[in-house]
Amino acid sequence: MAETRLFSLTPQLDIEQILLEAQHRWLRPAEICEILRNYRKFHIAPEPPNKPPSGSLFLFDRKVLRYFRKDGHNWRKKKDGKTVKEAHERLKAGSVEVLHCYYAHGEENVNFQRRSYWMLEE
Repeated sequence: MAETRLFSLTPQLDIEQILLEAQHRWLRPAEICEILRNYRKFHIAPEPPNKPPSGSLFLFDRKVLRYFRKDGHNWRKKKDGKTVKEAHERLKAGSVEVLHCYYAHGEENVNFQRRSYWMLEE
């Protein structure tokens, strides 16, 4: 039987509470999925912000805004000194892989991270 990427989040998560908590902790995959599935309820940023503070959360249409990662912060580079060193993971909600997660570490502060998420294609 083919595995489906759709799953039920019961009970439905409180998006307002998720956004408040996002300022102080990493969101769980189910919470990120809830935000991405309900993207119409949010402002889609037309351009990346300049040096957003820690705990900021933005939604971009990555097919429209190609350079959404250019946010003014200095991110750790690969050995070539030019390309940002980004790691990639697939995240699960329940037992199903549902999200791509790309993350980079700050150059001045290794505890500062940028994480970008998008849904896996179905």
